[in-house]
Amino acid sequence: MEKVLNRVFIPSFKGYKKKSIKGDIIAALVVTAIAIPESLGFAAIVGLPIQTGLYCALLAPIVFAIFTSSRYLVIGADSATAALVASGAATVAAAQSPEFAGAVALLGVLTGVILLIMSALRLGFLADLISKPVLVGFLSGVGAQLLLGKIPEMLGVEAEGGLLVRLVETAGQLGSIHWPTAIMAASVLLIIVLAGRYKLPGALLGLVAAALATKLFDLPTYGIEVVGRLPEGLPQVVLPQLSWPEMVAMFSSALAIAIVILAQSSATIRSFAAEHDEAVQDNKDLMALGLANIASAVTQGFAVNGSPPRTSAAHMAGGRSQLVNILMALFIGLLLLFATGLLAVVPHAALAAVVCSIGLHLIKVDQLKDIWNTHKAEFGIALLALIAVALLGVQQGVMIAVLASLVERLRREYRPVDDILLRDRIIDGWAADRIKGSHKITSRPAGMLIYHFDSDLFFENATYFSRRMKEAIAGAKDPVTCVILDAGSISNIDYTGAEALKRIVERLTGDNVRFGIAHVSPGLKNMLDIYGVTELIKSENIYGSLREAVRSQPGAKRSTVRMVRRLNLPDDSYVVIGGGVLETLGLRDTMDVDLVVSKEQYRLFHDKGWREYIHDDGKRILTHRGYNIMTSYMGRDLQRLKRSAFMKDGVCFMGLEDLIKSKEALGRKKDLQDASLIREYQGQFEEE
Repeated sequence: MEKVLNRVFIPSFKGYKKKSIKGDIIAALVVTAIAIPESLGFAAIVGLPIQTGLYCALLAPIVFAIFTSSRYLVIGADSATAALVASGAATVAAAQSPEFAGAVALLGVLTGVILLIMSALRLGFLADLISKPVLVGFLSGVGAQLLLGKIPEMLGVEAEGGLLVRLVETAGQLGSIHWPTAIMAASVLLIIVLAGRYKLPGALLGLVAAALATKLFDLPTYGIEVVGRLPEGLPQVVLPQLSWPEMVAMFSSALAIAIVILAQSSATIRSFAAEHDEAVQDNKDLMALGLANIASAVTQGFAVNGSPPRTSAAHMAGGRSQLVNILMALFIGLLLLFATGLLAVVPHAALAAVVCSIGLHLIKVDQLKDIWNTHKAEFGIALLALIAVALLGVQQGVMIAVLASLVERLRREYRPVDDILLRDRIIDGWAADRIKGSHKITSRPAGMLIYHFDSDLFFENATYFSRRMKEAIAGAKDPVTCVILDAGSISNIDYTGAEALKRIVERLTGDNVRFGIAHVSPGLKNMLDIYGVTELIKSENIYGSLREAVRSQPGAKRSTVRMVRRLNLPDDSYVVIGGGVLETLGLRDTMDVDLVVSKEQYRLFHDKGWREYIHDDGKRILTHRGYNIMTSYMGRDLQRLKRSAFMKDGVCFMGLEDLIKSKEALGRKKDLQDASLIREYQGQFEEE
């Protein structure tokens, strides 16, 4: 079997292992047990004979298995797409009419073609454009619609029309409830709920129990309606009649179905691929889904989709390849060939209970709570999707929710979060560490203003950006001499945004105010070059970080001499070592000040609460706000270092020859570079 599967040109079987066969067979049995009752329920949602739900699990999964790159996705009829199919086909044919099945088939072909076009145009990325709140609200709305819509059937009363109308009609017939039907539905629903707690196939157990009860107690004599005999055998291949007016009328429905399939299937594929660190080929999987939908449509089925619950169940049962889909199709084919009689005694009330349980499962209460706790505006979108889908129908509900999501996105883009990180020497707490970095750099240079804009700069927010920048400058109490734009959240800028930025720069330059941009990515820098912004503000005013931007300003940097003087150390109690020496000589900058001090001074700083680190070799170092102090350096104590030390600007520094020897002994690249710099410095005086 392993050799056969490896020789077959099927991407998902590449590298197939013999040890996976057992797990795949078990997983296929588990998935079949789940798929049979669910597929019957989904067919009821669409409004087709219930066997058509099983037809969706025949040719379509096999076609998908052949062409997909995913090892794990299990496909079949799905509640979300079933509701969309029902509403889409109803635009051109009345439910239960002879033309309705043809409309469903045509809708399936149209959906498949749209998915194939998406694949050819490499539009797999569109899956990322449907927000999670919209998807959660949509599925919950479908769930509410299924749950509430099946109440009349579960109570044995008749009600027609929209959801609200049906509920009102049902409420008016509470005195006419058919109690045997209601008890049957409630019993099946209870079995499903209880079985779910023990991770058993509740829907299958509920239908089996209902069928046995019907057979044993002759329940039709009590007025309980049953499915009746189903046609035996496999479905015939029937090509739907292509009607241009009908295709135009159903195009929006087909597009909505394709987008839902894309979003749900892609999310499931990516989730399981990430768990196994496998690559995802979105466009290849789109092609497989398109072909599978066409295969389902021509075999009297309806739209198929990736099923997260079935995929998860297959994975937990040990399924590791598309053999699960193929075997599931085989098992359901055997059922249709030899055992349709088992389904004849299933009560309609039991199927209604299965659909009701599917609706309960789709209402994502936990996810809605999570969205509420994290982002109220997005919860509003999810709630709008839920209510709109439940009351207005799937198509209208989805369009309203997606439109609301886009409006909310535009609102955030138009008025993004912004902040003044530094103004009037008052620093924002969030920005303090990003700006300071080292205590040799003052975080509050006089006259500096740092403004953060938390969005890309486009035409929709360029005016808002300009206004907020002007307000930030106008709100300063002290004269502003330098403005820094923190572009850490700006990855893109369009022509309008660039023009707005240039106008600000020109205005500030005219007022003799320096302007710089910090946190500029390579991509943003390239765009600034193209739009002429770099030429206007000069390259030296574009910085990789806020720290670099602050450090570049006049008066921002504290010198080593200044920092040592602040300690008020006696001249005979310390020597400056390391980078501080090179900085004072003008050879390079340094971030910290390192000193060797007397043991008495070391104890004094220790008692002040400076943090002490003990190296592996036992050496102790005290650190505090940019200072590092110790009692020896490279085996030289204070007394020895003093012998060759020199004074500059009233501060004692380590002798240059001692420093060269220490740097060469360390042998690191940067230390050898420092030694070379000092020798060059000494050479200048020797030449003179």
